[in-house]
Amino acid sequence: MTNESPTPTLVQADAIGLAVLAVELIPVFHWLVPDDGFRLVEGMIAYGILAAGALYMWHKNEMAGKISAPNAWAAIIGASLLLGALSFGVDMILGSFQNPGLSPIEAGTKVGSPFGFMLTVLLCPGLTMVAVAGLVRSFLPRTGTVTD
Repeated sequence: MTNESPTPTLVQADAIGLAVLAVELIPVFHWLVPDDGFRLVEGMIAYGILAAGALYMWHKNEMAGKISAPNAWAAIIGASLLLGALSFGVDMILGSFQNPGLSPIEAGTKVGSPFGFMLTVLLCPGLTMVAVAGLVRSFLPRTGTVTD
């Protein structure tokens, strides 16, 4: 982690970024996860994982120095969308071979490899949501932080 003192401005930037992440997660999770009685628990777990990843990206020395500007976050958003689309394209092709009776979209969610649909979800919307929150956070002032 960086050696930044937790100033009110930095805490506020993190709080706003984490709130943006929560607002993004609600409709995506509602769309992707069936309501089987565990959606709220699963959503809280997903939020915890995304929040931990976001805080890591926002504060880890090596990453924070390279991706703190808005244009860097915008590039990550674009890359995550592209990689997510490519990953889902591969999932659809492999899934169609494994499940020939399903539509390509449905077959893409049924790929049974370790790099199947879960990788796609981690890239997009997962990384995309963290990057959007990072982009919003990058526009907030950083005055008053102390770094070594």
